[in-house]
Amino acid sequence: MRINPLQIILFILIIPVSIYSQIGHGFSFDNYTGIYGSVTNPANTAQSKYRWHINAISYNQLGIADFGTIDYFNIEGNPNGFNGVNFEEHNSNSLNSNFMVSDSDVMLPSILYNINDNHAVGLIIRSRNFSDFFNFNGQLLADLNNGFEDTEGGEFNSVFKNTTQQWKEIGLNYAFVLLNSNYHFIKIGGTAKYLMGNKAVEARGTLAGNYTIGNIGEVNFNSIDLSYLNTTGESNQQNNPEKFYSNAFGNFENNGSGYGGDIGFVYEWRPRETNRVDVRSNAGAVNTYKLKISASILDIGSIKYKSSIEKDSLFSNAPTSIEKNEITDNGLVEAIKQKSDVTSNLKQGEVTFALPRSLNIGVDYILFNNKNYYINLNYIKSLTKQEDLFTNSRLDLITLTPRYETQKFSVYLPITYEQNSSDVSAGIGVRFGPITIGSAALSNLIMDGKVKHLYFGLNLPLFQDVFR
Repeated sequence: MRINPLQIILFILIIPVSIYSQIGHGFSFDNYTGIYGSVTNPANTAQSKYRWHINAISYNQLGIADFGTIDYFNIEGNPNGFNGVNFEEHNSNSLNSNFMVSDSDVMLPSILYNINDNHAVGLIIRSRNFSDFFNFNGQLLADLNNGFEDTEGGEFNSVFKNTTQQWKEIGLNYAFVLLNSNYHFIKIGGTAKYLMGNKAVEARGTLAGNYTIGNIGEVNFNSIDLSYLNTTGESNQQNNPEKFYSNAFGNFENNGSGYGGDIGFVYEWRPRETNRVDVRSNAGAVNTYKLKISASILDIGSIKYKSSIEKDSLFSNAPTSIEKNEITDNGLVEAIKQKSDVTSNLKQGEVTFALPRSLNIGVDYILFNNKNYYINLNYIKSLTKQEDLFTNSRLDLITLTPRYETQKFSVYLPITYEQNSSDVSAGIGVRFGPITIGSAALSNLIMDGKVKHLYFGLNLPLFQDVFR
């Protein structure tokens, strides 16, 4: 196989200046992603271009924050709620509706096997962590984290929700060809999952007031209504803002279980100009479509925790004025308790956390017949709402991706529009033989030496025979 260096240079030179993105294992629209494509659409397992596709290990870490940056590769600190955000570098505009979404996904040894031309199965094992934080006042939380250093103060009125989940899943995948005619092709697939919940935490409530700065400085709370739930059954006091929003993520235990799944279908239009089965007798080993349309619903299901503890705390006697030094020394929650009349209600029992369910729609089109150039349009829509209790919510994304694709080598340039913040980003990725690697933030690596996003996969690909 010969690779034109100009083709690679043209893609690499188009590197973004500012970037973030939400991407799964590799790029699921590549026809040679194998078991990685089964994660985003379980129907992709059938006629996947592989007889066997074995994943050794793959890692994907991504996230979006409109105030501050996420320390993606601090395994101890992220993702575990608000503590995953670094406020040393943040946007100047603070709102009461700032948000953060962080998604960590590790695929452990997994396997895909094509039984024959019409049926395929897979075993997919993943360790996942998802955290989101909506409607928080970024400047207030940044000042709390840095002890109110170098701040001018301000007003805040946040009705926030922070949910973080960590779980493992074992998925059995099956896909089959439903229709294979001269010009039309349809395949359907599903993945049944057994879910093992490590831990889930949710903090929500209202914080309203203002704060000033000076030699003393104080924070004035006009309205405080906080609720905290974790699934560990422990009633640890949350004595500082870092622990309040992200405690209980150091020791993971399988203390919850549940069932879930993914479903999907793929349709291909195969006109004569691309349907080359007369030349290559094995249609499952080569691309024969002009247009491909796919749709899937991902992360159906929930995890039930038998032991949980919920701490509803209502702080009365507002407004409450607290010196900043008291908050710095004792933590936000403890400082409020010392200055307020506190009523608490402790509840313990079962609680169910739903997975971050989403809809994934894709359209793939070959630009030049027999020239290996494609363009893909992908849409991710969250099927859970930000205000829903005990679940995460994905961000809505539209991604346009030109790519150059062959059996052994592919290069991609995704350009993503994020509907929640109306931001546009771009990235680059490469698949070469058994290695898939990419970053949605190469510009950050070049400009300041920091990696903001990375995915990596190491696998053993055993292709279908082109000629029987």
